[in-house]
Amino acid sequence: MQYFTWGINKPGTTEKRTSLIRTHWDFIANFDKNLIARGPVLDEGDLSVVIGSIHIVELENLTKAEDFTYNEPFAKAGLFKSIIIKPFKLEIERNQFDFISNPNFIRFFIYCPATVDPKEISPELAEAHKVYCKRFDKNFICHGSLLTNDHTWQGNIYFLEFANKLDIDKFLKSEPFAKSNIYDKIEIFRWTMGGPENLNVAGALS
Repeated sequence: MQYFTWGINKPGTTEKRTSLIRTHWDFIANFDKNLIARGPVLDEGDLSVVIGSIHIVELENLTKAEDFTYNEPFAKAGLFKSIIIKPFKLEIERNQFDFISNPNFIRFFIYCPATVDPKEISPELAEAHKVYCKRFDKNFICHGSLLTNDHTWQGNIYFLEFANKLDIDKFLKSEPFAKSNIYDKIEIFRWTMGGPENLNVAGALS
């Protein structure tokens, strides 16, 4: 089963997070074969400040996902004010590590929880959503469905790269579920791929 985990930072945790980053990477390395996506959520006003950590990981069950999430060094050190864990369904035929990035683009995380009963989504709308997302395959680092613990659809998440924020706005303006008010709310964050392999020559995540 796949799981989406999102630790949302408490304010003022930058120094503590920095001191734990190598320990965090060592911990995550034990799950390399299970990872679908990983990376920090960034402060829009100051991209050097991390405001959260996201992992999408394939594990046996919810208990294993909770063990992974709460034993991760940032979580154990109390850096997070809240933690979200949800079953997830990947809806693209690759993971983050297979994605070919455009060095001139910037990356975004879009969180789209829904309150609409999935039974209210017509087959035609579901197909329109699928076809629309396919048009942006070259921009998608990862995307998929959020699920409840009984595997009922609960919304979507998107990890994309575009030239600028205006492209994200255009993407959402025509996205079939967004146009049909399927989502309860839409939150847009800056995000980037995590891990030591994504450090640039200046020692920052690129």
